[in-house]
Amino acid sequence: MTDFLCFTMERFAPYSVAAPLLARALTRMGEGRIVDLCSGGGGPWLDLVRRIPATGGPVVRVTLTDAFPNRAAYARLGQQTAGLVGGETESVPATQVPERLGGFRTLFTALHHFPPPAARAILADAVRRRSGIGVFEITERSFLSLIGMLVLPLMVLLATPFIRPFRWSRLLLTYLVPLVPLAVWFDGTVSCLRSYTPAELLELARGLGDDGYTWDAGMVRSAPLVTRVTYLIGVPPARPG
Repeated sequence: MTDFLCFTMERFAPYSVAAPLLARALTRMGEGRIVDLCSGGGGPWLDLVRRIPATGGPVVRVTLTDAFPNRAAYARLGQQTAGLVGGETESVPATQVPERLGGFRTLFTALHHFPPPAARAILADAVRRRSGIGVFEITERSFLSLIGMLVLPLMVLLATPFIRPFRWSRLLLTYLVPLVPLAVWFDGTVSCLRSYTPAELLELARGLGDDGYTWDAGMVRSAPLVTRVTYLIGVPPARPG
């Protein structure tokens, strides 16, 4: 599943619209380090690590993290980006990021996995460490999004022969026993039902960082896919001097 999601991110770049939003936040903070939480197979970073500087932001170095690190995917992305993307090999909880991992935090297609108390705890941990944070979701709680999820199994069937690295097990679990297409559809459908709206994201952030944290939430159209990306970005106040 994570290989398919990573393949989709690399081929269609649905989160390309996040690049200018991140570029502005990183430039405002003077920050080039990014700590990506709940990274799975690496998400959109093969595209974004090049796109952020091209849209006026700094050159970024990304550390991928997850509760269950995908070390093979981290190594592959490190090779493809000449070391600009790397991975933390130890388990990293999104609600309590180790102090040694400093930088702007991001979550892509991940916050909906957390109920409101845990989602707020993720934001609160970033505020506690005076880190910026950006949350981006391509799923949306709407009827049209749920209908769109019906296409996912077909996409898995069409994409699987082109996903690398090649694995016989992937063919087995896609065509002979179609667990992967069904699991991707189920995961996508549940993700839509659990996705937060911009208003709900702002409510999660309400009261966090009242001493000057700036929160912005909204939706932006993602091309070439007929979908929207929901986002929440929090930026701490500038340090004196």
